[in-house]
Amino acid sequence: MKNNPGRMISILYRKGNIYKNDHLRPINVTASEQPFLNALYAENGCSQDDLSSALNIDKASTARVIQSLLVKGLVVKTSDEKDRRVNRIYLTDKAMDIKENLFSVLNNWESTLTDGLTDDEKDLLYSFLFKMVENTEKYFNENSKKKIKKGKVTNND
Repeated sequence: MKNNPGRMISILYRKGNIYKNDHLRPINVTASEQPFLNALYAENGCSQDDLSSALNIDKASTARVIQSLLVKGLVVKTSDEKDRRVNRIYLTDKAMDIKENLFSVLNNWESTLTDGLTDDEKDLLYSFLFKMVENTEKYFNENSKKKIKKGKVTNND
């Protein structure tokens, strides 16, 4: 079990969520909302579908998080001028006011994760993680046409 990267990544993910929920509580943000705010800080006004794609999160979960951010007054949702079916999400002044605190929490967590690693070790770690993400994307792209039918994986062609 000790050399299982999936298990280690899962532990890091869970511990990261605990850390973020604890440290983001003063600014009324949860670990599940944080990636959406980050994406909007990078590209304010992107569509709800673009957020789902960029964060690799299903549309229903995205809708729930956006609703929570709306209730908290951190975002506003407007219909796209050219296509009314598209919802654009914009940060509010309230969201801009907490940006520095949010990034501070994230930077502190990253520092905790990489404490004791040299810059070369960090670069190597990031390259390995990036390769693992590429491997999963390749797997799902190659298998996206397959469906599970009666307990068996079948090709949908």
